[in-house]
Amino acid sequence: MPLKECLVQIEPYVYMLKENTVQGQKVPVYFYLSERLFEILEEDAIKQAANAATLPGVKKAIYVMPDVHVGYGFPVGGVMATDPKEGIISPGSVGYDINCGVRLIATNLTAEKVYPVRRKLMEEILKEVPAGVGSTGRIKLTKSQMEEVATKGARWAVEHGFGFEEELEHIESYGALPKADPSKVSKEAYERGSDELGTVGSGNHFVEIQAIDEIYDEEIANKLGLKLGQVCIMVHSGSRGFGHQVCVDYLKVAKDALKKYNIDIPDMQLACMPFSSKEGQDYFMAMNSAANYAFANRQILGFLTAEVLRKFFGLSWEDLGYRLIYDSQHSQGGKA
Repeated sequence: MPLKECLVQIEPYVYMLKENTVQGQKVPVYFYLSERLFEILEEDAIKQAANAATLPGVKKAIYVMPDVHVGYGFPVGGVMATDPKEGIISPGSVGYDINCGVRLIATNLTAEKVYPVRRKLMEEILKEVPAGVGSTGRIKLTKSQMEEVATKGARWAVEHGFGFEEELEHIESYGALPKADPSKVSKEAYERGSDELGTVGSGNHFVEIQAIDEIYDEEIANKLGLKLGQVCIMVHSGSRGFGHQVCVDYLKVAKDALKKYNIDIPDMQLACMPFSSKEGQDYFMAMNSAANYAFANRQILGFLTAEVLRKFFGLSWEDLGYRLIYDSQHSQGGKA
């Protein structure tokens, strides 16, 4: 029977996977979908979410957001929590692009002013903001400098002239996860990340100049200082090769740990280790180091893009109205 037939709509936009759909299922699985999204929901994404519900120490439920699609072991858009004492941590479930996230920056510019020169403006941005597979930037870091980035996160970027102190208050976790230990990161990861800070990467990552063309909640928009026609900068990027290598390294560790800790899983892509184990804690600290690299990366990307706008239109920072609205990860310790 197709797994989609095991999904029961329990309220508008909420579907629940029937209990005991897969052997060993410990918690319910909920999908948040419109009718159209339900139609295109991938069978393999359902299977991945169901498999995750069998993992040791998984808590309460697996929640799957509307952006769901097949990931590595665990679906992109999935949210999972495990018990810190009895549960596991899974590098594949966190993903290869640790702390992939988005940053929204407001400006005083209007669509009316920017739209006629958009092509020339994007050409200037592309000169300053490297993008694409294997892209490298102007920032070249030694291992000790990389360790500092992995510890300080976005603050490192601000201290080196890429932004302003007040921005840190608008970043999730103030732009740095505290339990980072750069010594848990491999030499290969440092080599891969040494010249990628301040670069976008490839895939669905981007730096865009956007305009607000519709407001759904006037009250929230007013509190955020956003209005129709306003031009904003949106950054979508993560930890680049640095985080990718951390995942590669610890997937190997996790696969070796399965036998050691007598963990049985339905899919090797969900390879994991007890969170409280040495292997689990080593990965957790390496993962936080990669997350901090990503925070620094988005801080730099947003600032470089804003600086292009400022110079392009001949404005001061004050006149540009550069203001960070938020910076939030959507791929860290789960994918949401």
